[in-house]
Amino acid sequence: MECIIDIKGLTQGTHIQKFKIGGEFFREYGNSIITGADLAVEATVEKSAGWIKVDCNIAGNVDVECDRCLAELRLPVDISAPFTVKFSSVASDDGYGDDVIVLDRTDGELDISQIIYDYVCLSLPIKKVHAEGECDPVMMEKMKGILK
Repeated sequence: MECIIDIKGLTQGTHIQKFKIGGEFFREYGNSIITGADLAVEATVEKSAGWIKVDCNIAGNVDVECDRCLAELRLPVDISAPFTVKFSSVASDDGYGDDVIVLDRTDGELDISQIIYDYVCLSLPIKKVHAEGECDPVMMEKMKGILK
């Protein structure tokens, strides 16, 4: 699933674009960490002459595998990803920060799929485990025998 904003069709001013993201979105990227997702993306797009400001809010849940018991673990996601789009006929991003995307003046669409993917993956904790006592009891019993 692509999350594309039609920037040519937008008039100057503020617009809101909404997208729903499921597990298929992450499978298309070949992601083996996120097994499922139920995310709502709301992109507030402020278009002006020569630039576009986007404030992308991503909220919902993703499913991952628990690092301890290997059972499904649902993690909450609540991310704000602001960035700016500048238009230039020169294909250089010199002098711009990481939060600036440079597009050619002739580009009519802005695909924010990669931005959403990156922010969600980076928001995951390094150690993904259930709260104490919530891991799969069968697996935890088997682990006791292995770890002795």
